Amino acid sequence: MRRVFAVVPAHNEAQTVAETVRALLALPAEVVVVADACADDTAERAREAGATVLVRGGRGDKARALAKGLRWVAEQQPSGDDVILLVDADVGASAGEVASLLEAVERGEADMAIGVLPPAGRHGGFGLVARFARWILSRRTCRRFRAPLSGQRAIRWHTLRRLNALAGGFGVEVGMSVDLIRLGAQVKETEVCMTHRHTGRSWRGFLHRARQGWHVLLAGAGRRQVKLWTHG
Repeated sequence: MRRVFAVVPAHNEAQTVAETVRALLALPAEVVVVADACADDTAERAREAGATVLVRGGRGDKARALAKGLRWVAEQQPSGDDVILLVDADVGASAGEVASLLEAVERGEADMAIGVLPPAGRHGGFGLVARFARWILSRRTCRRFRAPLSGQRAIRWHTLRRLNALAGGFGVEVGMSVDLIRLGAQVKETEVCMTHRHTGRSWRGFLHRARQGWHVLLAGAGRRQVKLWTHG
């Protein structure tokens, strides 16, 4: 019987992680939350909601959190046709919308389905990092992506297992798309009615996007700093 695993990286997401977990459990999916260098009670909220919780110390790094969660999935001995959901912790109850990504993979329409969220409008930035990521992906894959930075994904296990390493930090999605397409995976973008917290146009938001842009640049240059199936 096919199994579904949801890996949720979470950095200080105590306000939304429980809703995210409950929505994923209802799919149903086996949910693992990686509390990534949290200073709040993200881990406790996720555990109370029914998730398996892994705690990662040190400095927050989305790629390393995902790698930790994926190694946990590997320990559960999934079959090749099992599906892995990658879902950000801040999407809350709208996490259930990843069902459409799951269906795209199950129907054989894609080896990896990527969620295209509604436009952020003025709640987001100016789109510079997204345009840069789109350009990087176009150069590396000859494809144009609508949501190059989307962290909402469904991936067939045997496809994901072919990756050996991930690009670091916020470049993880761009690196994953480049690598899987080069390996011959079928990748599809699908619209999803999901919401998440926007960083906005404050100085913190611009600092976040500056880091994100740097990580995307490194991913486009081929750096894969995070070993996937061994610790490191």
